[in-house]
Amino acid sequence: MILDSYFYPLLTIILILICFSYYLYINKRKKAEKENWNNRLNQLFKPVEVEKGEAVSLIKKVDSSEFYFQSKLQRIEGLNIWLQQAGLKLSSRQFFEYCTGLGLAIFFIFFVYFKLTILNSFLICTVLTFLVSWGGISYLKNRNKELFLQEFPIALDIIRRALRAGFSTEKALEIVAEQQKGRIGIAFKAISDRMRLGENTEAILADMSNRIGINEFRLLAIVFVLQRETGGSLADSAENLSKVIRARENLRKKVKALTGEVRATAAILTCLPIVTVGLIYFTTPSYLDPLFTTEAGHYLLIIGGTLLTLGVATIIRMTHKDLY
Repeated sequence: MILDSYFYPLLTIILILICFSYYLYINKRKKAEKENWNNRLNQLFKPVEVEKGEAVSLIKKVDSSEFYFQSKLQRIEGLNIWLQQAGLKLSSRQFFEYCTGLGLAIFFIFFVYFKLTILNSFLICTVLTFLVSWGGISYLKNRNKELFLQEFPIALDIIRRALRAGFSTEKALEIVAEQQKGRIGIAFKAISDRMRLGENTEAILADMSNRIGINEFRLLAIVFVLQRETGGSLADSAENLSKVIRARENLRKKVKALTGEVRATAAILTCLPIVTVGLIYFTTPSYLDPLFTTEAGHYLLIIGGTLLTLGVATIIRMTHKDLY
């Protein structure tokens, strides 16, 4: 009897650990891809000399996590930057407070309404709070990235025309800040203002690259640094980068159109179990009562929800892929 009483909680904990291990595996793969990208950049470019022991290049390895090439956005010290990339004006403390409030609300819903045990309610609220917060921030971050990339080639064209008209680099950035709106205007205005105050250009570009978190902007920052250190035509580099970004955007739209049927199938398969259970619950609630009123039904719900979460995560991973 004692073994039976501990079987379901242990099984639930094992399933939670499996989900967490799956998340760590996916996260590790993403970090490996980023490291590979950074290593390729570091092989192409040589680090600059240290000026007075404090000036830091975008492509030089440093110990501080403030700069992109050494930062880990999933770590606690990078949470503020992650929130900034999502466009949320929240501090880490405020974010944790909101997540705690959401978790408590979910806990009381399952504990009071569905009458689950304290352990099961705590496990469910922990998983759902993590999924909702992480998924919401990821969605906002991707949406801001798409909006940024739609206007970024226009900003590059403005820089190219300003440089060929004889303006300096600082003036070209200031023109972009005056003519562009949204995140691009805010980012270039911050860069222009900090340059006007005499801050180190490499540190400014590194900080803004980390805050924005978009590879295309990092490439522009690297081009700026190399042009200031080794010379070259920044106008031609901006023009080529603009062409590359537009070509990548066209390729992304083409891939999205070609995979539309697959993504629609994935959406249907994802919604089908939820819609089916919802229809059964609202048409014949008594049919599903054992799932909510018995202990075995509670654990079956947890197991089914865990397997459904793993399946949805696998489908999303298979149907959504970034273009490099």
